[in-house]
Formats: sequence, C-alpha cells, structure tokens
Amino acid sequence: MAGHLFAAQDWLRFVTVSADGSETSYALSGVQKIVFENNTMTVNMKAGNSVTNITSVSFAKDFSKIDYSKLKFNEISGAGNDDEKFYELINIGEVEIPLEGCKIYYNANSSTGGEFPPNGNQGLTWTGNETHVIQPGGLLLLLGRYHATNNPDGAFTTGLTSQRMLTVTLEDPFENEIDKCRRAEDTGIYEIAERSFSRIPDGTGPFYFTTPTPDQLNGDDATGLLLVPQEPVIETGIKNRQAESSIFVFPNPVKTYLTISGVEKNVKIDVLDLNGALLQSILTQDNAANIDVSSLQQGMYLLQVGGQTIKFIKQ
Repeated sequence: MAGHLFAAQDWLRFVTVSADGSETSYALSGVQKIVFENNTMTVNMKAGNSVTNITSVSFAKDFSKIDYSKLKFNEISGAGNDDEKFYELINIGEVEIPLEGCKIYYNANSSTGGEFPPNGNQGLTWTGNETHVIQPGGLLLLLGRYHATNNPDGAFTTGLTSQRMLTVTLEDPFENEIDKCRRAEDTGIYEIAERSFSRIPDGTGPFYFTTPTPDQLNGDDATGLLLVPQEPVIETGIKNRQAESSIFVFPNPVKTYLTISGVEKNVKIDVLDLNGALLQSILTQDNAANIDVSSLQQGMYLLQVGGQTIKFIKQ
C-alpha cells in the first residue's frame, strides 16, 4: 500500500492507494502530532486538554524511487583475520540510500592460478536490512565475517580472500546488478596478498591494490599503485575471447612504436615492468594511440588500459 499525506494546521487528510490502484481517503481534525516509526504512521489527536493516539496506519515501503546506481563498492579487503576483512560501500549521490534488500555475492577460485570464477548471483554473502542506510557522500563499512560467536551488524557470511581471483557483485532489491569488482589474475606480479582493492577516486575510479583503510576515503592519487586486473591478461595482440576484449596491440614484439587500437578517448594507458613499476603513462586522444617504447630495454612489459592488462615484448 502506498499513500499521500495532506496537512494544514490541525487537520490531516491522507489517501491510501492499494495494489489494484483503488484509493481510500481519510480526513481527521484536531491533529496534535504525526509520528512515523518502523514504517507506521501514528496520529495523535486532541481531546479536550488531553492527547490520545487514536489510529495507526502502515505503509508498504516503495523502493522503486531510489536511485541505486549511486551505490558503489569503494573498498574490498580479504586481508587479515575474518574479523578484519570488510566490504566498504559508498553513496556517490545527493540523497540517502536505504540498503534494505540489497545483496552482495562473492565468488572466488579455489587455488592460485585456477579458473576465473563466474559472474552472477551465486555465493550470496550479505543482505542489507532496514538499519543499513548511507548518507550522501558517506560510507558503510561491513566489517567481519559471521560466526556463531561473532555476528556484528552487517556481517557477511562467506569467506573473503586477498589471494585469489574473484568476482564480487552488488545487486539492488530488484536483483539488478549495481556494481562489480573483479580480480582476474593472481599469478606473476598479481600474486598479491594482504592488500585490499580500493577505488581511486572514491566511488568512481578503477580498483587498485592498496593497504586496507576501512571506513576511510581513498582520495584521488593513485600514483605508483598497481591496477587490479578486471579482465584476464592478454598474452598477444590477438583478440582474447575469454576477456571479450576489443583492444588490439601491435606490433608485438615491438621495436619502436606500439599501437593500441579499440580504446576510447581520454583513457589512461600505463606501461609497467613485471614488478609493477610505472615506466610511462599517456592519455588517449581518440580511439587509437601510439607509444614510443624505443628507450625500453629488451624484455616483457605490461600495458594497463582501464581494467585490462596486456603483455608485450620489446625487441
């Protein structure tokens, strides 16, 4: 049931709307106070010099008007013990967002170098309740895994690792995907433990490997940080069907200029060594870019383009 309220001075009229669209109108005079609590409206009425609660009307919650697109993962950490691991959500909008009915799904591979876990709504680990609300620009920290002896408010129910490939999905109460964090590699330079996955800038940027900072903003400086690979590493310039990538890198191997095609305008491209050190960075001007790699020593290097990582060889 939905409803509309109309009030002036000491009278009140409210209209309830049933699921079939029919409306019922109520009018009350002598209203002293209206109280909303736990989804119930209580009307306090004047009776001489006393005040009496004479009616309560319940209204069903309507989540359809909430803009859940402003709800994002801000940091995810599987480092430390179960009571130190956390999910951190952020509201990048201008109004509060209630999280009742929202869900987080967690899927990870079983061993380092294993198969990349699937997307989708397997592995439910957390469901929001009516106490979970995020204010504009605010954070909500979900700290600690649920155990029989440890059940903090907002606890999640399944494991969370910092050492495996994973897919974490956030859904609204209508089962629409709002946001996702993927770690698509866990070997080589990505064999990283005791680090969290942090969005920089907060709520809008890509995920980077960082030291865990629960219930704190991440800022906007990602200098020297390694991107969390959102897609499996592409070994050559040939289209990788698993990653469904449309980005091509050629020639590979390369001597002087490396061409990257299939990118969007104003996308940052980083050149890294195999230790993750940043060697060069450019910002694309259109859907293709050329990088002068003639000064690099012979060997293998990495390109990071958005959430993708591509290997190339310098001759």
